Amino acid sequence: MRAEARGIRCLRPYRRERGMQLLELALVLPFLLVLSAGVMDFAQAWNMRQILANAAREGARYGSSQSPLDLSEATPPEIPRLCQVVADYLQQEHVDISFMNNTSNSGSSSSTVAGMCANPGTVAGSCPALASGGICVPSAWTYYSTGSYGLTIERSVPVAGSGGPATRVTLTYPYNWGMGFDSIVRIFGPSSYASTIPIPVYSTMLNLAN
Repeated sequence: MRAEARGIRCLRPYRRERGMQLLELALVLPFLLVLSAGVMDFAQAWNMRQILANAAREGARYGSSQSPLDLSEATPPEIPRLCQVVADYLQQEHVDISFMNNTSNSGSSSSTVAGMCANPGTVAGSCPALASGGICVPSAWTYYSTGSYGLTIERSVPVAGSGGPATRVTLTYPYNWGMGFDSIVRIFGPSSYASTIPIPVYSTMLNLAN
């Protein structure tokens, strides 16, 4: 009996310690799960940024290889084609391209990439008049579904010391935090941190065809 009593007394501290461990795990586990989800969410956002950067690079590479002779037109034919290059790359990576669906295409067959890229908008103040005839020729074209997100194409960006203009493609994508990273930021930072953030990327390449 004495041996059994001693055994019971030895088990009691172990049971108390085990109970404390379970309590600590129950308190810490939700935070660990949120933290893990947030890390995965941030990794997905970074991967999206890399995809967008590659798409912008593909567009800039295409634009830099095209002749600038069509830039005297209000809507150069190469602008919709460049838009399509970017959109095709994003679709191959399973990215929703509706953020590039220009509001001016609302009445067209914008369900296709070609229809979506058909009618670019222009950046305000980017339309200087040519000396001959005073024709307004844009220097930047846009495919924006809203005032914040979309695609901007510039074909005559000055580059200091390069000896010629360049093509610049800019993408601004609306990324939705879906796994809790924004919740972590709100815990440790500003409570007004948005659940949707812009991911801006751009690529600039010197025009090869002059």
